[in-house]
Amino acid sequence: MQGLDLIQHEHQELVRLTDVVIEMAGDPASSSEQLAAARQTLGQTVNRHIANKHKIITAALQASADPAHRALAWRFTEELMKLRQSTSEHYGVWTMARIAEDRHGFTVAVRYQRRLLRARIAWEESVVFPIVAELAAPAAMERAVGIR
Repeated sequence: MQGLDLIQHEHQELVRLTDVVIEMAGDPASSSEQLAAARQTLGQTVNRHIANKHKIITAALQASADPAHRALAWRFTEELMKLRQSTSEHYGVWTMARIAEDRHGFTVAVRYQRRLLRARIAWEESVVFPIVAELAAPAAMERAVGIR
């Protein structure tokens, strides 16, 4: 899997892993260790996903000669970093000790993060993906016919 297919797969995985964290937080039988491991897996997936977005989406937009694409690359990166900052703040506020004290509050906070994530995914897949796919199409065609 590569390109936008990889990013879309990672979107689905991020939502799934977020749902796992929500489910565990709401289950009194889930231990703090299990919840910490689920959060760590989610955090690692977020980091990998951001790196892949830079390689696949930002690079394609920045390589375009079209100023609108470069402006979109800037907006894409800026808003991605805002979401990443929000996630980092969430992890800082919701330490494992605080989660143990208030699992319900933690669940509410994770649901908010999931709403932000889903909104971001919807924007990317409806606005950004078609542009990046169009930029990739000529390059793919040139490779297929041997043009360099």
